[in-house]
Order: sequence, then structure tokens, then C-alpha cells
Amino acid sequence: MKKFFIGLSVFLIVLIVGSVVIYRRSVATYNDTEEQAIAFAIDHSDIVTASEFYWYNDSETYFTVVGETEQNERLIVIKNQETEEIISLNEADTLSKQQAVQMTREARQPKKILEARIGIDDDRPVWEVSYRNQNGRLGYYILSLEDGEWIRTIDNI
Repeated sequence: MKKFFIGLSVFLIVLIVGSVVIYRRSVATYNDTEEQAIAFAIDHSDIVTASEFYWYNDSETYFTVVGETEQNERLIVIKNQETEEIISLNEADTLSKQQAVQMTREARQPKKILEARIGIDDDRPVWEVSYRNQNGRLGYYILSLEDGEWIRTIDNI
């Protein structure tokens, strides 16, 4: 019986340590990507301090950094991961995150909003709001970043 408990203890320790290592590696990838995107945005735009980061995946991957310029204006910089092309927008000329979430609530009546992120969809800057619908299934509501126009909905995933 003593061997069983020793074996079980060793197994649990290995399981816990392995889980921690896997978690730390996955978080490190995200953090490294965020740091690189912020550095890129600072080097290639007027942003001097960053406050938000979004990672958007669709047909292509985009990294978005929101930050302030020296003139205290808020700027949105969207970078294509592969081509490194960037689009810069004045945040004052775009739909806010709160507005995008509210529009999603009104249109879809989700059980829970999961996340909102900025990206590019068919060469158009967008807000992608992910949510759980009333059935608990995943959905995405995609709006134009510039004027809030509905682009498409993906539901019941």
C-alpha cells in the first residue's frame, strides 16, 4: 500500500510540474509577441507609449497596438504579421470597444461577452467581439472599426 501512495505522489508531482511548464511556455509566447508588436509599433508609428494589445486571427494574423503619441492623441496601429504592413488610425475616429460590445449585446443578446479585439477583415479594420450565446455556444460578431457597420456574424460554433 505504501508503494501505491509513493507512486501516486510521484505521478501527481510530475503532472503538476508538467502542467506548470506547459502553461508558462504558452503564456511566454503571447507575452513575447506582445512585446515585439509594441516595439514595432513604437518604431514604425507615432506611438510613444502602448496601453492595449490585440492578437487577431482570420485568414491572416494581425497584431494591434493602441497607444498615445507625444501630443497625447490615441493611435491604433494594426500590423499584418506576415507582410509587416501597418495601418494607423486615430482612435477618436473609430468605434470604441465599449460601443462595439454594446452593439453586439443589442444585436445578439449573448449570455456572456468573452472578448473584443481589433483586426483586419477583407482589407477593412474591424472589431471582432466573441461571445457565448444563450445555448452556451461560441459566436463572433464583426463590426467595422470605423463606423460600426455590421459585417458578419459567426454563431453556434
